[in-house]
Amino acid sequence: MLRLLVEGALDLLWPCTCLCCGEPTPRPGFCPPCTSLISPRDGPRCTRCDAALPTAGPAHECGRCLARKPRFSRGFGIFDYAGPIGDAIRAGKYQRRPDGLPAVARALRAALPAELRADPPGAVLPVPLHLRRVLARRVDPPLELAAAVAAELGVPLAARVLVRTRDTPAQAGLSEVARRENVRGAFAVRRPPPADVLLVDDVATTGATLDAVARVVARAGAERVRVLSAAAVNRT
Repeated sequence: MLRLLVEGALDLLWPCTCLCCGEPTPRPGFCPPCTSLISPRDGPRCTRCDAALPTAGPAHECGRCLARKPRFSRGFGIFDYAGPIGDAIRAGKYQRRPDGLPAVARALRAALPAELRADPPGAVLPVPLHLRRVLARRVDPPLELAAAVAAELGVPLAARVLVRTRDTPAQAGLSEVARRENVRGAFAVRRPPPADVLLVDDVATTGATLDAVARVVARAGAERVRVLSAAAVNRT
């Protein structure tokens, strides 16, 4: 009943237009044609970070992971950032569309990999945003998506384990090396993490942020660290 009341209020306060194409929709989120375009990424991918690989063949790690192995043992990038899910993430973060992130959360819950469902983590941790960023955007995408993943997997959401110690500049436009330097030392633990964790972020580009957080929780005692992003940017 509460959900229906909230959705009804959103319909009155915010016109129902598709997060992807802008056409009218019968309910908040995506129109039927754009909904049909939403599907998890496919094709050959790195067995560690989940980056797309140029050709099919035996499963192996990408060149980036071979050159500098991430601290996490397995990554999942569920949707392509260039598609409708990326449009919804941008709408929720930058355009204050109240239906943006809930639409992504619904799609993410339905598309979680069988590997995670068969072998769930002990807890789900959102990649923390700085409080200044949350207040400016009035939304915390990693927290909202992590809550959806935790609920779908039936495991605890550990939202208070990590903290962002400084408000780093946006990663967009930075080189891979600059991205790593930008987030170096930007995260800390407030309490001991569970032994088996899944870190959740909204978007992964080079994986620098997820790797930085993974290193922090591993140093604090996490024995297995996996990472998941709702959307992944195809890297070249």
